[in-house]
Amino acid sequence: MRLELHGFAPDLDPSTPGIVAECDGIIPLRTGLVAAGSLVDAGIDAIPSGTANAAVLATLLDGSRRTIVATGTRIYEVTGASWTDRSRTGNYTSGSITSFCVFGDNVLSSNGVEIIGQAAPGAGFTDIAGSPKADILVTASGCVMALNVNHADYGDAPDGWHCSALRNQADWTAAAATQSAYGRLIDAPGDIRAGAALGGDIVAYKESSMFLGRYVGPPVVWQWTRVPGDIGTHGNGCVVAAGTRHFFHGGDDFYVFDGSTPRPLDCPARKWFSRDLNWQYAHRIASSYDQETGVVYWYYPSTASASGDIDSVISYNVATNRWGRQRVGQAYGYPVQAVSRIATAAMTYEGIPGTYDTLPEVPYDSPFWLSSTLGNAIVVNGKFYTPSGVPATSWIVTGDFGDLTSWLFLRRVTPAYVVNPTAATLTATMRETLGGAPTSAATLPSVRGRFDLRHNARWHRLMFVWSGNMTITGFDADVVRTTPE
Repeated sequence: MRLELHGFAPDLDPSTPGIVAECDGIIPLRTGLVAAGSLVDAGIDAIPSGTANAAVLATLLDGSRRTIVATGTRIYEVTGASWTDRSRTGNYTSGSITSFCVFGDNVLSSNGVEIIGQAAPGAGFTDIAGSPKADILVTASGCVMALNVNHADYGDAPDGWHCSALRNQADWTAAAATQSAYGRLIDAPGDIRAGAALGGDIVAYKESSMFLGRYVGPPVVWQWTRVPGDIGTHGNGCVVAAGTRHFFHGGDDFYVFDGSTPRPLDCPARKWFSRDLNWQYAHRIASSYDQETGVVYWYYPSTASASGDIDSVISYNVATNRWGRQRVGQAYGYPVQAVSRIATAAMTYEGIPGTYDTLPEVPYDSPFWLSSTLGNAIVVNGKFYTPSGVPATSWIVTGDFGDLTSWLFLRRVTPAYVVNPTAATLTATMRETLGGAPTSAATLPSVRGRFDLRHNARWHRLMFVWSGNMTITGFDADVVRTTPE
């Protein structure tokens, strides 16, 4: 009996072939289910003070990059392996999450309390006179869009928007000539919770509604249309831009939006996630997209996190439509503070891995040796880490396989590995009925890549535990059907 593993699917019938009923440290890649890497210190000093609440990898016009972190009261930039304070004069008011965007060679910041600031290359942030306070900043169609705004001239507008002048991020004085404008999204109640660019358009998310903004030029400048349905999101970190689509969590489901109508993803963990999420702190969800692997990550506070700190991540492969999960905080003992991309250092002679014979087949004049590479990173305990280390422990629990009328004598289990783990164990459980109490057998070590056992039951369930790198696609179960009672 060959069973292919199809990813984390706790909501489905437990006898659905190939489901993973429970797991930890599992990422769904095209090659199979992969053990999540352990955290590796990115080689950057600890953030000098405060707790990171936002981070951004800003790519400038010449291709250079700036890694910037906000702590609530200050903003720092990575210089080498240390940090340089780039805060505005007087620093910032603590308690709000910072939003960043990039416009040309300028990085802009806003936290909903102070007016928008900007930082030129190699310089610190300075206030932009006449700009609004804003919770969210987005760059699209030649301007900066501020959402959930408060302006000295027109007051507090949680449902409001304000765009800078066309091709001028430093001009926020509303005028037909410059095309700086403002307005409110009042076709549905509530404040704007999130915003992200979708091509040249902008999508503004409320708790239970969405609006598509499109640049149309004067006199309207930006035309906003409510998206059909009563779907929205909880916070800015819930939305992931991946190519020409947004992936987001809203209400009690996961969705994809391509500019027409949001569609629910085929998520066999939707109900499970709703039970696992600490809803009081759903607005703290942070997310990222790994373009190389096609995997979206939503980092979230689980019910195990009473304080609302992020301790877990659920992952989704956009190509295979498969899911995975990991308890990040439980594994490493501290919460995730921020999620970002990071540029690793360029290759040096001392940093070349392995030997001459194991070098990658890349020409010596290739930019590979000169340019930095991009990867996902998280900030935990004030430091940057990349999930690129050798996995510690990962595990899955399969669904139940068996028969309603016959007994199956299970003699051997052989995992189908793409990458063999360093070590593996298997614990089998048996049931007489799907709803019956399970009986667990002794845990067995892997011998020559397989597990030999002797269990007779109607229904079998397996728990695999691995150490080290591992990729699995399924397993073979050697069974003999026995005479029914």
